[in-house]
Amino acid sequence: MENTAKVELKEPLQSNLIHLFDLDFQGIPGMEPVVPEEEQDGDHIGSGEGVVTGDAISGKIKFSMFAENCALLLVRAGVEPAPGQHICKANPGGVIKTDDGALIEFNARGYGFRGPDPANPHLWTLTLGVQYGSDDPRYQWLNTSLGVWYGVFDEQTGKTRYRAYGPSAGSL
Repeated sequence: MENTAKVELKEPLQSNLIHLFDLDFQGIPGMEPVVPEEEQDGDHIGSGEGVVTGDAISGKIKFSMFAENCALLLVRAGVEPAPGQHICKANPGGVIKTDDGALIEFNARGYGFRGPDPANPHLWTLTLGVQYGSDDPRYQWLNTSLGVWYGVFDEQTGKTRYRAYGPSAGSL
């Protein structure tokens, strides 16, 4: 006999998610990883720097991108990925230095999808779940939450833009 017990679902967390910040960063060729490689999954495919702007968090960011089974490695080798090979598992990590002097580390996991718009096959859509960590009391509310980043990466310019969401400091 099949178990038909119902599980009551509470209101989704999305009601507690707010826009935390936008990220704009640029890959820097030859830049060494800013996080320990042994703590990340996949191959190091690039590192860079950028700017974080938002009402909740603003500052500078340094990051490294790691990826598994990534079509970008094929593209860089001059090989057009075959159908079904336009996705990769992404694992970026790094640190945000806020304008008020705090350090916020982050580690993310998610996916990148190359060429969802056939007119712009060099653009990637990226979706990530993000874990933060900070010793600064002003940002410790991030330590017990997960965030979401949604963005676009341009493989021709090395530029990435994300919009970051997470809980507000008072919603936890």
